[in-house]
Amino acid sequence: MGNEETEHEEFTPKGAIAFFVVLLVFFIVTWFALYFEMLGRG
Repeated sequence: MGNEETEHEEFTPKGAIAFFVVLLVFFIVTWFALYFEMLGRG
């Protein structure tokens, strides 16, 4: 049983983490694009 626990602790959902990072970057870029667009309009 101890062996299964260490295998479980070492597992990292790389795909989910990568998806979350891409989503976060997308929202940040979108937010800044809209922000600077509104700044330009005054």
